[in-house]
Amino acid sequence: MDREKYNDSVHTLGRRFTWLAIALIVLVPICYCMTSGAEPIWSKIPECLMFMVGYLAVGLVEALSYAPLLGTGGQYLTFITGNISNLKLPCALNSQSIAQVKEGSEEKEIVTTISIAVCSIVTTIVIVLGLIPLAIFQSTIVDALLPISPYVIPAIFGGLTCVLMARYLKVAILPFVLCLLICLVGHLCGLGPTVNQGTMILVGMFVSIIATTLLYRKKMI
Repeated sequence: MDREKYNDSVHTLGRRFTWLAIALIVLVPICYCMTSGAEPIWSKIPECLMFMVGYLAVGLVEALSYAPLLGTGGQYLTFITGNISNLKLPCALNSQSIAQVKEGSEEKEIVTTISIAVCSIVTTIVIVLGLIPLAIFQSTIVDALLPISPYVIPAIFGGLTCVLMARYLKVAILPFVLCLLICLVGHLCGLGPTVNQGTMILVGMFVSIIATTLLYRKKMI
């Protein structure tokens, strides 16, 4: 099977399973409302529009920015199974580094897809095994993990940032520094809630596009 036929087959299967995943996700609240007799407060929906638009914008930016790193098959697998930035993307980058594959090559596509598929299976098994003691010792485990919970997300994104900075320093340094400055200035000016993850993703994406274009035109990358 050549590259074009492979991509066509992956896109076909990816679209089908994506729509299936969306249908299953939508069925969860519908089934809950039908069984419990509850219904949404429709008057509150207009108040949530800006929040939903923000999530759609972040999702679009993630889809565009992660595509070169995840490949065709990896992109579908990742967005269906979730946990992109904290599990699937670091796993894909690590597998690419270990296998020493070239950017845009067929080897990179295969290695990335396999690593993300294995990561999804292992994650599911670990979650299932973790739910057993959590169901038995719920309060004890929650109390034990509570002191370290504020450090989990910073540790994940810190490790991911180090990997990306090491591999794509020329492209990543300017967005990183600019986003860091915006966060510092925003918090010093009391704009902490405004300078959130969604805002930084949009700013970082926009700056990355400009920086990458300039570096490419100057033949620095």
